[in-house]
Amino acid sequence: MVSAGLFRRVAFTTAFFAYLQIALGGVVRVTGSGLGCPDWPLCHGRPYPPADLNAIIEYSHRAVGSLTELLIAATAILAWVVWRTRRPLVAWLATGALIAGLSEALLGAAVVASELGPWLVVIHLGLAMIILGFLLATAIMSLPESSGLPRWARSTALAAGATYVLLLSGSTVVASNADQSCHSWPLCGGGFSLDFGGANAFTMLHRGAVLVIGLLIVYVAVGSLRQPILRAAGLATLAVFALQVAVGAGAALTDAAFFNGMHVAIATLVWAGMLGIALLTLPRADRARAYSRLAVEKRTA
Repeated sequence: MVSAGLFRRVAFTTAFFAYLQIALGGVVRVTGSGLGCPDWPLCHGRPYPPADLNAIIEYSHRAVGSLTELLIAATAILAWVVWRTRRPLVAWLATGALIAGLSEALLGAAVVASELGPWLVVIHLGLAMIILGFLLATAIMSLPESSGLPRWARSTALAAGATYVLLLSGSTVVASNADQSCHSWPLCGGGFSLDFGGANAFTMLHRGAVLVIGLLIVYVAVGSLRQPILRAAGLATLAVFALQVAVGAGAALTDAAFFNGMHVAIATLVWAGMLGIALLTLPRADRARAYSRLAVEKRTA
């Protein structure tokens, strides 16, 4: 019999590998290894990469992706075994992750076939974030019962949704090659003058979104520090958001591969942190106990 504790460990491990897959995707991009394996699912017609760094990086990305898919499938199966009667929502969230994961694999093949079509790359990253979101939701909603924080649910959900939009705006900058034409910070055009010319418009819109949505992120994260069940997530999110701003500035000013690679990895942590805060505000209860409480409330009404 699979215990709830074992399921949680599997679910959080799967979410970690989904994060690792996204972070490796950033490494693939900044090293120009996207076509290190120009065919799919093989690599240069073989089930293993040749002795070429770009091929090895791309193949590692695919290998972690394959392992992640297996873990997602295992999580979905275990979710139905453990939670189908107690908390069906957990099982459906895991199923959503499985469906999205299979779609992501097909989309990855399309990205390779299109020789890294920029807008397909944006969709590819956006779907990867959704998969991570499903997996985080699966893991967090399987935690021990909690009444949540209903008053915080709406604002935290708004912040999480806005953070996802912010990530997509950053991907748009990359897809439009705007990151290659603006090497100043905090604004394009020398650092402190507005420049909406050409591709720089995408960069300026993204940085404007960072300012507006960043204030919302800070507001929610700071407010979370006053809530015991959110304090750790709020503190961690504040830390990674501050780091993300610093790394973003470094990427703009230097265009160094290190900063560009870290930018995607840390942005994903910001998304995970905000989504985690939002999920922790939701109530969690086993179905049988929820029905029992409802019956007691009706009898005492």
